Amino acid sequence: MACQRHPIAATHRGFCAACLLEDALAPVEDNEPTPTKRLTIQVPLGRGARADVYLVRRDGPSPRLLRLKTWHRAADVQFLSRFGQLQKELESWAARDVDRPLAASLDAAGCPSVLTEFRQGLPIVDRVRSGRLAAADAVALLKPIGALIAQAHARGLFHGSVVSGNVVVDAESGRARLLDFGLTGLMEPDEEPSVRASKDLAGIQALSDSLRLLRIH
Repeated sequence: MACQRHPIAATHRGFCAACLLEDALAPVEDNEPTPTKRLTIQVPLGRGARADVYLVRRDGPSPRLLRLKTWHRAADVQFLSRFGQLQKELESWAARDVDRPLAASLDAAGCPSVLTEFRQGLPIVDRVRSGRLAAADAVALLKPIGALIAQAHARGLFHGSVVSGNVVVDAESGRARLLDFGLTGLMEPDEEPSVRASKDLAGIQALSDSLRLLRIH
């Protein structure tokens, strides 16, 4: 039987996983810019060992689609303050191909959730594999992302998880975009800046190598 609130979600013994997750989201004050208690989960966008990502709809006078990332483990007590600092740093940078986090919350168990803008698009590697983007064009799209990472490092900012799923081709602009910028650092605050920088550069190189291999084949 399908859930009445989430038609694409099957129920088990009367319970829908999406409804349960919505109920688990921490309530926040009404003056929160994007209150989690007004979110309705639409569909999962990705699932991993550390976190899950969902497409959600914010209800209210101006409904909109957003992207919600939820971690499986609890964060420390400074998570929300680090989140606020990351917001300020990304706002002052104003890089157009980096999605900025909108709001964060902790559930009763201390597991965090972060809201960001939702933009239609697919990971750049998936676009190539599906035949919708030539590998040579994908390599060209990746170059500005490498330059963006260098600019971030010069400002003391680090992505923290440059993998294929976090580099997408925006359906509207056709440009490559970085998702989840800085969110890994929120969960791993003690990691040295040099280590973070090395991981970013290694991630860009690995993604570039993957695209070039696809171009060969």
